[in-house]
Amino acid sequence: MIQTQMTLGEFLDKWLDGVRISVKYSTYISYKGYIDNHIKRLIGHIVLEELKPMIIQEYVNSLVVEQRLSARTIGIIITMLGRVFSDAEDYEVITRNPCRKIRLPKVDEDEVEVLTRAEQTKLEKIIVNSGDNRAYGIMLTLYTGLRVGELCGLRWSDISLATKSLKIKASLNREASDATCKKKTKMKLSDPKTKKSKRIIELPSFIADLLKRLKCESNSDYVFSMKNGKFVDPRTMQFLFKKLLEKAGVSPKKFHALRHTFATRAAEQGADPKTVSETLGHSNTNITLNRYTHSLKESKVKMMKGFDQFFKDKKIATFL
Repeated sequence: MIQTQMTLGEFLDKWLDGVRISVKYSTYISYKGYIDNHIKRLIGHIVLEELKPMIIQEYVNSLVVEQRLSARTIGIIITMLGRVFSDAEDYEVITRNPCRKIRLPKVDEDEVEVLTRAEQTKLEKIIVNSGDNRAYGIMLTLYTGLRVGELCGLRWSDISLATKSLKIKASLNREASDATCKKKTKMKLSDPKTKKSKRIIELPSFIADLLKRLKCESNSDYVFSMKNGKFVDPRTMQFLFKKLLEKAGVSPKKFHALRHTFATRAAEQGADPKTVSETLGHSNTNITLNRYTHSLKESKVKMMKGFDQFFKDKKIATFL
């Protein structure tokens, strides 16, 4: 039987033990980090039954004042706490979820980084002349929008050269090790980020031809590998991208900019949001519309020139 005077910290420990079997290990580690580092130290001592919305609101305000966490992370913590308290309701430890109607700090959307057409051309020329087959992973990302973990976890068994397509079935990510390991982190091939992330992506013909050549030269199960046939660590791929940008004379950008660039180029060519969303593996089309179809300045200028020509073609006497 669950004790009624249990503190939030004590209940969180029990809750973590319960969810460990139902979530990805990386998710469990994230939960544990939020609980140990940001919840227990401030409100873990409070008896669960005594927690009220005002206390949770004061907790949120304290996190904002500390400025240790971003607004997005604070939102994630409160969402997780909401689930915790919902379970506590089910267990009849509390009668009402205190996370309802909590005011959260505003999340500012990060500026989307996109390669211009000129920058993309410079980068592609450097990739072709690099002499490093791993660099073609960056080329593939430019034309498929893969996440870096999906790229590094891609195996030849996921590629169909006959149908010019690839399947995203797994993602290679660095995760926290358990207590028995000496190293703090380890690489793990696991399920993709979401259910929608498992998808089939059609390939341009030139990419399929490129992959056919790379397969003939490969000594690995992985599409992009080290000389010994081992997978490429996502950090290594990110570092390679950084070095190639430097050689191309392009300003530094995060690897995720390749994904943004793919979505932007697709939108510029008139691809509908649903098609782009499914290719990217988004959980819904709104994410694509709000985040990835960033309009470049050159696209805006082109649009306005189109309106200019549209007006001139009508041969209406101008008022200028």
